[in-house]
Amino acid sequence: MNNILKTIAIGALIALSTLAAKANPTMSKDSIIITFGDKTRLIIYGEDRQELEKLLKYDLNALLRDLDARLDTIQGDTKIYYDELDGRDYLKDKSEANKDKNYVRIGLRGIRIKDGETEVTITSRGVDIKDGGERVRIGTTDRDSTYEDDDDDRHITRIQKARNYSSPRKGFNVNLGLNAYGDNQPMGYTTSDYDLRPFGSRFISLGLVRSATIARGNSVGLHMDFGLDVSWYNLMFDGNNTVEKTATGVQFTPLLNRDGTEADLVKSKLTVPYVNLSLMPTISFPKSTISYISAGVYGGYRLGGYTKTKLAGNGQKDHNRTNFYLTDFRYGAAFELGIRNFPDLFVNYDFTPLFEENRGPAVRMVSFGIRL
Repeated sequence: MNNILKTIAIGALIALSTLAAKANPTMSKDSIIITFGDKTRLIIYGEDRQELEKLLKYDLNALLRDLDARLDTIQGDTKIYYDELDGRDYLKDKSEANKDKNYVRIGLRGIRIKDGETEVTITSRGVDIKDGGERVRIGTTDRDSTYEDDDDDRHITRIQKARNYSSPRKGFNVNLGLNAYGDNQPMGYTTSDYDLRPFGSRFISLGLVRSATIARGNSVGLHMDFGLDVSWYNLMFDGNNTVEKTATGVQFTPLLNRDGTEADLVKSKLTVPYVNLSLMPTISFPKSTISYISAGVYGGYRLGGYTKTKLAGNGQKDHNRTNFYLTDFRYGAAFELGIRNFPDLFVNYDFTPLFEENRGPAVRMVSFGIRL
């Protein structure tokens, strides 16, 4: 009974192959058809004559023995049996089994991928592509280095990727920090009248940086950064004092209620906005924990100014917009330190006083914080 089932299964497989050959007339051009009697045919199809000649490398006897073993597993009245065999398992020379086999291998030396005649090797040195007789390498080797290939018959093309890194400061930046007096000369004022709250006096800057690379090396680069930003000094005064403009200068006095008593303030601040230009030479370190060091100068123009007070009792807010004898132009020095995987640090120091000469205390601002 088993022999009958084997004959039926083989006949069914050959019949399906015959129908496929009739459906595709081009199949017969590169096919071998072996007839066994009137009803049994064995069809071997290849894309060209060279592919058919590869049959000589296979052990067909082993293939038939394996097929016989698989047919023994047929149960019941099954009439059609289908299974997929990998012909490379029946090569006489097992060393050739991997030549035509596609694979993906991941190891300590990199990744190797084979698809037909195309092989791709990815390592720390770059990407190596073999496509038939042509080989292409995409890597980051130095210009004076050489690449050696054991196969002199292959045409080798090198595509070298140039080191191309720009300043880490390039792009849109947000600076958040605090304000303090870098230089404080009272000029007849009482310093306690205009003292600042340390954590209430905040500095904010929004800007865009463009960069030009001057020189680059293996582990360092020199760039010239050009910046445009808008910044705000938010000077929060300590206590209940606020700043007022008089005919001779500014005064720092308590805010009074309508009955003449001193008002209790939750907030009293002076806000001064600027638009600024900066020029910052920057040294970058692509492979170091310190990503860059930048130092340069900036200059700005004041866009206005106002005070804001908020009462403690009812929360009433009041704004007073005037120039408060603030200097229109400012300039100073800036320093930044970039730390990899950590917010960058910045410090700005104004060379110009906050107020006009003899109109207020001679204070120069310093701002420091983090850059995002």
